[in-house]
Amino acid sequence: MLLIGSRAIRYHFPDFREPRDWDVIGTDEDIARLDGILERSTRHSQRRDKVHYLLGDVMVEVANASAVPYWKLVDEAFRDAPTIEEPSLGTLRVAPAPYLLLTKQCGLIYHIVHWHKNLEDFYYLRDRIPFIPDAVAALLPHALDDSRRMFGANHARAARECSGCHPDLPPPRDADLHALLHERLKLGATTAIGEEGAWDAFPNATPQDRRPKMISLFAEEAMVLAAERFLGPALDEASRDPRQLIRWALRNLITSRLPESWRYFGVNYYRDIAARIPERWVDSIRDLESLRPVC
Repeated sequence: MLLIGSRAIRYHFPDFREPRDWDVIGTDEDIARLDGILERSTRHSQRRDKVHYLLGDVMVEVANASAVPYWKLVDEAFRDAPTIEEPSLGTLRVAPAPYLLLTKQCGLIYHIVHWHKNLEDFYYLRDRIPFIPDAVAALLPHALDDSRRMFGANHARAARECSGCHPDLPPPRDADLHALLHERLKLGATTAIGEEGAWDAFPNATPQDRRPKMISLFAEEAMVLAAERFLGPALDEASRDPRQLIRWALRNLITSRLPESWRYFGVNYYRDIAARIPERWVDSIRDLESLRPVC
């Protein structure tokens, strides 16, 4: 079987956080063998494509390569990976670190569990992996398709709707307030959203200017989203913390109905976008607090 997930990351980087579970890719034959050794978990769903066991009090999740072509492709791609021995699970090949980076990246544009922890894991790996080998890069289109398979349907019907200026997003409830907030929170002489082709990734900008403009646009839209929440129905003080509001807004934009290209841009440049937002951004809208609805 092929070891993936946090335990595989820990194999490559011993200072990585302590893993909780075992995540492996196996086959029908592996699952039949484990059925004779381990107890299936009653707390997790059991499907042909993914089976859950208990190893003591630790969960073992087996993605079935016999049921999902993508996992078969990954399993075969790393047939010669280094191995470790686990008394119950047997010999486990360990997926390479660049592939583990890819797996962390692909899920972040969806409403996955432990989103911020996965974002931290992604940047932990990116800081330590200088390049992606061709053999791993070749798996990227398949990994993107598999993420759509796993998360796309739930994402399409997600109850939480993120409104905004992009035509793919639901329009803001108060368009006048939204426009005013863009003006108040702009990061330059003019609003980023006001520039020609903003949501088309600034096609008329020079190559060296395009990325900074995209970062500023994402940061501006995140601040506006955070400001709308700040000025919305009364929140407790913890929920009105400007830093937490920005974290909330960035996550909601990245997991919104924006095109995938923009959502992955938000993942890949999360640090740069967050750094572009002034620490005291909320001071620009303090005088608008009188607009907050009374509940």
